[in-house]
Amino acid sequence: MLYRVKKIAYIRQGEGNYLKKRERILMFVRNLFCIVKFENIENGLIISLPTLKLNSKYIQKRIVYKIKKIIDKCEIENIVFENNLKKLSQYFNNMTILDGKYFMKNSVLKILEYIHNINVSNINLENIYVFVNEYNCNNLHIIEHLISNFKTVNIITENLKKYRRLEEGLYRKGILITVSSNKRKSARNARYIINVDFSEESFKSYSINRNSIIINLTNQATIVEKSFNGILINNFEIDICKDSQNFVNEFYGDLSRKEYLESFLINNENDYYMCDELYKKYKCEIKALFGIRGIIQQQEFKNI
Repeated sequence: MLYRVKKIAYIRQGEGNYLKKRERILMFVRNLFCIVKFENIENGLIISLPTLKLNSKYIQKRIVYKIKKIIDKCEIENIVFENNLKKLSQYFNNMTILDGKYFMKNSVLKILEYIHNINVSNINLENIYVFVNEYNCNNLHIIEHLISNFKTVNIITENLKKYRRLEEGLYRKGILITVSSNKRKSARNARYIINVDFSEESFKSYSINRNSIIINLTNQATIVEKSFNGILINNFEIDICKDSQNFVNEFYGDLSRKEYLESFLINNENDYYMCDELYKKYKCEIKALFGIRGIIQQQEFKNI
C-alpha cells in the first residue's frame, strides 16, 4: 500500500520581500477584491491573504470561502495559521490545525531537562509518572526515552492489557516499569507527572501529589484541585537560530516556531527522533514554560 503524504497549507497575510515589487504594488487591488493567492512548495502550499483587516464576519467568511476552495482542490489535510490569523481557525473544524501541541509532546524530555537544569538536579535519579491510554509508536518512543533517562517510569493507564504486555516484554529484557490503573494510589507520591492523552474528566478522577509538577500534553486544559500547590505546564515556547527565524518570517509570515517545526513531523514515522534532529538543525532552546496564569517563573520550580 502506498503511503499518502499529508500536505500542509501555511496561511499568511501579505507576501514576503522575495516577490517582485510589481506584485506588492498591486496589493491594494487584492484588498479590494479579497484576492487569495497560493504557491506550491515541497510539502504543500503557502496561501497568501490580502492585508485588509479581518474584523468583520462578512470579510472573514469571504476569505475563508476562497481558502477552502484552494485546500479542497489541492487535497490539503493540515493547516498552519500565522499568529494574527488564528481567529479564522473556527471555520475549519473538520481539518487538522497545527497548534504546537504535537511538537510539545515530542519535546517532553527537553522540557524535563530544562526544569532539572533550573534546579541543578540529576534527572536520572527521579521517578516519573506517565498518564497514557493510546498505544502507538510515538507514545512508545517517548516512553523508551523516559526509561533511559529516569530512575523509574510508572505508567498510569486504562488500557491495562496492552501496557501490561509492554511491562512483561521489558521485564524479560531486564528493564523495570510499573503499570497501574489504581485511582487512589497510582500517583499519590508522584513528583513528575506527564499527561499524554487523559481527558480532563479521567485525569481528575486520580489522586495526585499536591506538590507535583504536571506537564499537560493534551489539547484540553488539565484542571487540578484548589488545594494543588505544584506547577501545571500547559504550553511552552522555543527560540531558534536567527537565520532560520528570518527565513520563517520571510516565507511563512509571523508563524509560531513550534507550529512551523511541528509541520515537519506530520509525515515522519519516527516523530520523536525527527524532533530531536529538528532541535539540532535549528539550534532550538526552550524560551519559556506557560501555566494557567501565563509564564512560569524559574523561581517557582525552585520552591517546589
